[in-house]
Amino acid sequence: MQNKRILIVTGDDFGLSGGTNHAIIKAHQEGILTSASLMATGRAFEEAVGLARANPGLSVGLHIVLLQGRSVLSHEKIPHLVDPDGNFPNNSFLAGTRYFFSKEAQRELREELRAQVERFLSTGIRLAFLSGHLNVHVHPTVFGILIGLAQEFGIRAFRLPREGLLLNLKADLSRPFSKLFHYLTFYLLSRHCKKTLSRRGFLFTDRVYGLLQYGDMNAGYIKYLLGHLPQGVTEIYFHPCILPCQEFTRWMPDYHPTEELGVLTSSNVKGLIKTESIQLADYSVLST
Repeated sequence: MQNKRILIVTGDDFGLSGGTNHAIIKAHQEGILTSASLMATGRAFEEAVGLARANPGLSVGLHIVLLQGRSVLSHEKIPHLVDPDGNFPNNSFLAGTRYFFSKEAQRELREELRAQVERFLSTGIRLAFLSGHLNVHVHPTVFGILIGLAQEFGIRAFRLPREGLLLNLKADLSRPFSKLFHYLTFYLLSRHCKKTLSRRGFLFTDRVYGLLQYGDMNAGYIKYLLGHLPQGVTEIYFHPCILPCQEFTRWMPDYHPTEELGVLTSSNVKGLIKTESIQLADYSVLST
């Protein structure tokens, strides 16, 4: 695979809302999207499961939610994680600090993460990979728990958010300081995760794009990325949605989901993938 350019194209937040669900299916049926990451806690989870069953060619992973979303378990069972309405914190720094230092929170994290994995598995859909909303899955505490669950349930693939800062800035110079901060933060987190994943035989791609350009995976950026895609296996993840969608706008008001759906279904993008001899795939390619 190192002599080829292989691309996994993922739609995140499957199950968040009807608008997100139908955008992901449209991008899969009419465009380049090969996989989706499913929120076990999403309001439209059941609809997403039905759509996944009706589209067996769509590879589906679990999108762990511990920030800016809802829990599977009730507040009574995990009072140190969610508010009385079952909502996780919106502030990632404060939540991450609590997850790292609070023994009560860590015990409840084990219960909630197990509940999310088990809810996904109860659907009968093959769990193709693990990822996390806002990449919370590489938080040291969360990662340690997830690795144990993955080994217990036979989950082999893991999204490891690593992308080239220089290539990103060449493609789009917007938000340079924010990109630098996120690059350094997740470089350090992913370096720690990579050692454990490699030692325990987990599968992960060579790189992942979507973190630094979050919410604005525009046509110019994607075309530049595809034209300079390195050899090996790359994942690019998007957040498409069909608007209006109150649930999507509530959590991601500054994102551009309609434009991202347009990129995913663009004939020009599909033509560029063909011209560049890029092979579309999903996480199963890592085990071949």
